[in-house]
Amino acid sequence: MKTGLRDFLSGLKDLFFPPVCLICKTRLAAGRRDVMFCHSCMDAIEFVREPFCTCCGRGFRNSAGGSHLCSDCLAGSYHFSKARALFRYDDSVAKLLHSFKYGGHTTGLATFGALKKRIAHLEELNGQDFIVPVPLHPKRLKQRGFNQALLLAKIFFPDQKDKIHPALMERRRWTEPQTSLKGKDRRKNLKNAFVVKDRIRVEGKKILIVDDVFTTGTTVDECARTLKQAGAEDVQVLTLARVDG
Repeated sequence: MKTGLRDFLSGLKDLFFPPVCLICKTRLAAGRRDVMFCHSCMDAIEFVREPFCTCCGRGFRNSAGGSHLCSDCLAGSYHFSKARALFRYDDSVAKLLHSFKYGGHTTGLATFGALKKRIAHLEELNGQDFIVPVPLHPKRLKQRGFNQALLLAKIFFPDQKDKIHPALMERRRWTEPQTSLKGKDRRKNLKNAFVVKDRIRVEGKKILIVDDVFTTGTTVDECARTLKQAGAEDVQVLTLARVDG
């Protein structure tokens, strides 16, 4: 497309769909389409930074040392080998995710993809054979109209779309929303909820699970357990946000 025509179309887009901050809706400069946060909201968002647990990614806010294993991971609490996230979950990020996940506002995807490229520690997640979005139950997928984990996987790995396999796992039974549950009830709710559809394909493979939020890790860990049980060599996790706790 010639430069003049591209600039003209960009101008029309700004006229009819002016760029606004994804969080506070403040008007942004014309042509702004990469990271759609105003300066105030960008400063308020807390990115996940070291030091953190080298396994589950939980932040150590008061640690003077470097990254290391937390007590849960020293006890071998998880089936994945590594979990990383872009943001710490707070009120601003919660608003952003609610708009995306439940409001169907996918305009923030380009921003998520652009920010992911800026975070050095996310480069640790590499060498996977398959990228697997956490699957939704068919009933939930029909209600929502899209799987947010699949959209995140595509925007996070635009050059590896051939590795993204949303049908490799399925959610075979209906589960209650995890947000309404705590502790053991979360684990009980998801126990045996997932199944690997092609065990031979998974055997000996390195797999990266993608989801929107790591709260207690129950969902991604149940996916990891299912994949390891099917013969996967290693499972890692990438989420947009992470709850520290």
